[in-house]
Amino acid sequence: MTYLKLFGIFILLQLANGQCRREEDDFIDGLCYSFPTGPLKFNDAQNACHSMNQHLAIVQSYVQVNFLSTLIRTRLGVSTGKFWIGLSRPSVKLGYQWDDGSQVVWSNFDPNKIQNNRFVAENLLNGKWQTMCGQVALPFACSYDPNEKFTTVAIETSTTTKPNHVTTSTIETSTTTKSKPSVTCLFMYDTQSSGISTSAISTYKTYFNFAIFIASKLNDKTMLTGYIDNFGYSTGLNDHENYPTDHYNNLNNIPFPIDGTDDNIDLDLKDVDGSLATASWTPPVADQTCMIFISAAPEAEYGGTTIKSTYTSFGTVVGVLVGGATSIPGLSIDTNVIAAPALSDSDADAVVSKLLELLL
Repeated sequence: MTYLKLFGIFILLQLANGQCRREEDDFIDGLCYSFPTGPLKFNDAQNACHSMNQHLAIVQSYVQVNFLSTLIRTRLGVSTGKFWIGLSRPSVKLGYQWDDGSQVVWSNFDPNKIQNNRFVAENLLNGKWQTMCGQVALPFACSYDPNEKFTTVAIETSTTTKPNHVTTSTIETSTTTKSKPSVTCLFMYDTQSSGISTSAISTYKTYFNFAIFIASKLNDKTMLTGYIDNFGYSTGLNDHENYPTDHYNNLNNIPFPIDGTDDNIDLDLKDVDGSLATASWTPPVADQTCMIFISAAPEAEYGGTTIKSTYTSFGTVVGVLVGGATSIPGLSIDTNVIAAPALSDSDADAVVSKLLELLL
């Protein structure tokens, strides 16, 4: 490509930057890109983008690949290295998905590299992609579609009438559509109330699936991160103290934790309140945190303990009654509790509506 062509593209990009929300963002082939301070690990970079109502960089064309690597090289003053883009997969056996939930229709993987990790980075030197361990701290870029955020409307503001003269003034103004709020939520469901048997495990799995269903509904209305956990039986000992702030795509692929009737109690219901009181998010999250607590337990199983309406790491708690349960000790049936007798679509909608009513 000749110098004049490159210069022409550069000028066009600079003119297009006016479409972006912020002057410092760069418009490249339909998307706006921003460059927060790094380096960060993959999940931390993802959360940094989400906190700005953006995604970890979506890259869908050679134009975006080439100009992103050029811009980051220039900003960092380096010629080699890698940076995170918003492409990952739940496991090495599953397919890739972009941070905005879209499927991969174009890719730029390096054919000379073994792709044996979950998270994708772009090479600053040649623009090629390769998978890496998500614990590596790298520079990163965020992206957003400017057309989803702003609309321009004409508003008639005043009409002045004078003898033989009428003047109408009209102002064009830019307004923003409401961005999705960022929410970090723990989905905790019951795997204890019916004991351990084949039929009980089947029931527990319906609670697990309902928790995932609620998460999908909440993700439709928010930029959701969080985790799914259970109290009761489990195939192994889980960490109930440090919850990862997984993106919804990863949360959605957490497996059901029971594999047979020989499993033991991992977290007893009597100990849940104490565990929640000391639990934290990794990395830390301060704003708009929540917990959906799904319980089929009769009050006697709580052993005198309660579930609080707020915890340090879960600012808003909504209880969900399933399996014939009538109450959750500590939560107001009028304020913080929703009954979901059918585990239906409308039940899930009611849970999300209640949560957002209390949270936002």
